[in-house]
Amino acid sequence: TGTATNERGSTPITEGKIDGDNISFVEQINFNGNDLRIVYTGKIDGDQIKFTRQVGDFATEEIVAKRIKPTA
Repeated sequence: TGTATNERGSTPITEGKIDGDNISFVEQINFNGNDLRIVYTGKIDGDQIKFTRQVGDFATEEIVAKRIKPTA
């Protein structure tokens, strides 16, 4: 669970699942008056998650989220 926040505001994260190293969740947004479902699926690999982001029927993107380790 959580919230995705960007310059346009915040939206809740729903349908979150973790199965071993696999992770998925949905972000439901309203874009120009149209509801748009964005589905994220990813795999945890060390200190990063490699995601595929499916934006409705329009686009698919690959993104990587990396953990930044604190410095001592």
